[in-house]
Amino acid sequence: MRKTLDRFLSKYNNEDLYFMHADMWSFPLFKAKYPNRCLNVGVQETNMVNIAGGLASQDKHVIVYGVAGFVIHRAYEQIKFSVKHYGKNVTFVNAGANGCYSACGKGHILDDDEELMHALGIKLHEPINRSGFLKTIIKCIRDEHTNYVRLGWDNCEW
Repeated sequence: MRKTLDRFLSKYNNEDLYFMHADMWSFPLFKAKYPNRCLNVGVQETNMVNIAGGLASQDKHVIVYGVAGFVIHRAYEQIKFSVKHYGKNVTFVNAGANGCYSACGKGHILDDDEELMHALGIKLHEPINRSGFLKTIIKCIRDEHTNYVRLGWDNCEW
């Protein structure tokens, strides 16, 4: 995942593209290469979604990465109001769709993401490999709408 994101951010070295995550891992390499475009907001998923919506409302493209159980459930109202209605250029990339974080507790599990995204009219994408993931992210950035990318086993190094 990290290598894939680095490859993507290197290829699309655009000051209008931001990557945000909720304390998923340390990004020393990313911070050095993209100091103003990679933001770790800590475990504040609702604030992260509000920030993403604000950036998107200013014509920035934002990739939001986090454990979907937290990003989608905790920040659902922010997705609905701050992103969907005011800043559409946001792509949510979920971590752990197939349960690889289930040992961490119920909050890490999201089993209704398809229904939640459908209710908001957000496009759902399910790439199956690194190539598919890169193509999906590029498509989402060019689409200029709110998108949701469901990854399978996120702990694999794509």
